[in-house]
Amino acid sequence: MIHLEDQFITDDQVKAAYQNTRLEHNVHLDINSSPKLARLTKIMVTLGKMNSHPDAIVDMMMAGANIVRLNMSHETEKWHAITVRSIREAGNRMYEFTSEVYPLGVAMNLRGPEIRTGGFHGDELCLGYAKLRTGNLVRLVTNDIAKRAGSAGCFWISYSELPRICRSGDRILIDRGTVLLQVTCIREKSLICKVVKGGTVRDDALVQLLDSIISLPQISEKDTQHVKLASALECDFVIVNHARNKEMIFSVKSRLKEMGITEICVAAKISTQQGLENFDEVLNVADAILIDRRSIEIDVGTEKLFLVEKILIAKCIKMGKPVALGFQVSNNGKLNIDMNLIANAVLNGVDAIFLKTGTLNAKETTKLLKDVDMVCREAESARWQKEIFDELSCKVPVPLDPAQAIIVGAVETSLKSNASAIIVTTTSGRSAILISMYRPRCPILAITRYGVVARLLQLYYGVHPFHYRTKPLCDWTKDMEIRIQNGVDSLRRKKYIKIGDPIVIVSGWRQGAGFTNCVRIIYVSPGHMENQTSNFEPCW
Repeated sequence: MIHLEDQFITDDQVKAAYQNTRLEHNVHLDINSSPKLARLTKIMVTLGKMNSHPDAIVDMMMAGANIVRLNMSHETEKWHAITVRSIREAGNRMYEFTSEVYPLGVAMNLRGPEIRTGGFHGDELCLGYAKLRTGNLVRLVTNDIAKRAGSAGCFWISYSELPRICRSGDRILIDRGTVLLQVTCIREKSLICKVVKGGTVRDDALVQLLDSIISLPQISEKDTQHVKLASALECDFVIVNHARNKEMIFSVKSRLKEMGITEICVAAKISTQQGLENFDEVLNVADAILIDRRSIEIDVGTEKLFLVEKILIAKCIKMGKPVALGFQVSNNGKLNIDMNLIANAVLNGVDAIFLKTGTLNAKETTKLLKDVDMVCREAESARWQKEIFDELSCKVPVPLDPAQAIIVGAVETSLKSNASAIIVTTTSGRSAILISMYRPRCPILAITRYGVVARLLQLYYGVHPFHYRTKPLCDWTKDMEIRIQNGVDSLRRKKYIKIGDPIVIVSGWRQGAGFTNCVRIIYVSPGHMENQTSNFEPCW
């Protein structure tokens, strides 16, 4: 007799999932329900000095990190190049452990045309930082001579036009709200400010002018250098910092095009009021969206932040663009994050959670990843996917193009059969992305022979890329079956499926991209067992 794998059975809020109204769905949610092992929401983490060595990155991969981020506002280009080598080394070690390629995405966050402080090295007692006390006066200077000689009484600001555009009474925010200054006196190349809110400011802190209208270039010369570096290091994503309009996105894309690069995903980070005002045009041209909660909160206020999140996420889902929501995870060096905010982001429909872990060590980052993984899986189980699919599918104009019609049918089939997974073979990644857009309840295993495609898919909701590196067989049909079998075996090893589970297969009818038109259901067999006749589809 075949024993089903009871120890891996999860109810995943199934009773609530198929109710006909949102009220009934919420009523039938069960706090004792256990979520699926396969997380659908992606997690992006930031690498810093204390969590960027190969062992740390391996631990992050084991804990579920999908994308690692390099912040070009900090550290040197040499440091980032060394870190990318560490990422590749971690990937090799991961392959040795699991015998499976782990397609970890690498994102480079451009510095962007922003205003920052200089270094604080003018006081031997406070090297690298300055303590600004409430009520004290501080001078902000634009002369480059003072660039690294900052102190609590005077420090450099990177914007030379600062004295010209500021007025008495204007507010200046340092390090995203750590310190608040108010202009009291304006001189030719400096400002005198009163410290309204004190705090500790460190080297190269971000400066925001709350009441002044500034004119910054679309993309800086430094950003152009970093775009070239992203290409040389084979990064998968380039994040445009403080995206204010579509011209900023076009500037980065044009530079990539000049270099002959088309595989890099260009994401826009929304962090300013101007970015919010021009969001629709930015969304149209960007490949993905990152929402910086902490920076936006400064502009719109705490009471409006949730509304901004819901609006931007909904627009991204409607447009079919992946969206990540950013979270500050530490405060004054201590780990501090509200997991309820993570859960609400998942319930709102984000593709990815973006964690700013650059100041954490390896152990803290790994623990945080595990905690966020659990919260995401619980929240995913509590989402009413039926409503999301119905709304998205009914708004698609008729007639559908053949590929999209197949995808809609596949997702609906997965919902009707309560499938444990969808397996799709893809060359360009388009089929997997289309399935992701309709938000199925189960993981999407995207089998591809191209590493760049596998890493790109790490940003999309529900997609678990499987980099299949075996050379193609002459018999295309047999090659397809072997790829699918390898996909089933991968899901089985990860315990995402159990014996008897239905799996939806989406594949093409001939070799190459653009021929996806086949949907079928298979059932997971117990695998090869001597003297045992399978009651399930024998092929699997």
